[in-house]
Amino acid sequence: MARIAAILFGLCVWLSLSGTVAAAERLVHLVNIGWHTGIAIRSADIDPDLIPEVGDLPGAAWIEFGWGDAAFYRDPDPAIASYLSAAFVETPAVMHLVGMPAPPSRYFPEAEIVDVPLDADSFRKLLTHISASFARGQGERLPALGPGLYRQSWFYDAFGTFTLSNTCNTWVAHAFAAAGLEIDTDLSRASTVTERVREAVTSR
Repeated sequence: MARIAAILFGLCVWLSLSGTVAAAERLVHLVNIGWHTGIAIRSADIDPDLIPEVGDLPGAAWIEFGWGDAAFYRDPDPAIASYLSAAFVETPAVMHLVGMPAPPSRYFPEAEIVDVPLDADSFRKLLTHISASFARGQGERLPALGPGLYRQSWFYDAFGTFTLSNTCNTWVAHAFAAAGLEIDTDLSRASTVTERVREAVTSR
């Protein structure tokens, strides 16, 4: 009887510890809409002191972060000149924040979604990388450049320049590498980044 009690006690301790580990994890998502990838994070998990711009999206349950060419990204109907500039000329970059009332799989039903669980340290590193992409001083809050591409979304000045070898997808690869995933950072295609992130998550 004592042995059974000890086993049950051990099981309870293990379940308790497992729950603690699970609770410490944060689930983020890679969102691939076909040519562009972004990173979606639950709003409640984002430290507003680290990314104060999330305050511009009140009521959003999830926020998707994207980085891209300033002119091309901000134009909902780009002309041929914007395509050529984005492809062949180094151009300034912007951050794009999308406030979503539902998880990305529901908000972007046609998108390919990859779930990426991160421990607390890796998650903090991911947020730090995203925060460092905004062209602002430490602790400052950037004013939005203007409305984004979706109902509740905004554009902001970003560090870096967009080129064919440094795209929105390259930025996502760098972000997940900063979080500790074993992934190349010279990737520029959405499909390749999605595949490599999925492989990195599966192999952990």
